[in-house]
Amino acid sequence: MNREEKYLRQRFGNESPFRVPEGYFGDFNARIMEQLPETTARTVTLQPSGWQRWRPFVAAASVCAIIFGAGLFYFDHLQEPVPTNTAANNIAVESNLDQAADYAMIDNNDIYSYLADY
Repeated sequence: MNREEKYLRQRFGNESPFRVPEGYFGDFNARIMEQLPETTARTVTLQPSGWQRWRPFVAAASVCAIIFGAGLFYFDHLQEPVPTNTAANNIAVESNLDQAADYAMIDNNDIYSYLADY
């Protein structure tokens, strides 16, 4: 506590200067209710907005579009044609084998010896 608070407590004490009249809160609710104006309850009907009306249809259409798109994607990849053994394909495979053999520094004699072991 600072000096001012100590001085005030010594001079006036700790007692609160505010008092509540006797029986004030006993009939408090009744007095407040008497002062309120009389009103009647009225019923209000809420009209849904345009978005609230169309939201279920938009959600259903979105789900259908996702399922349809997934089906197209799946069946499109499922029916891809398998490449056939053509001359161009064989040349590509042979060139890849030649490049791998050059990289591994394997010549024909090494290939024949490896195959002879099996």
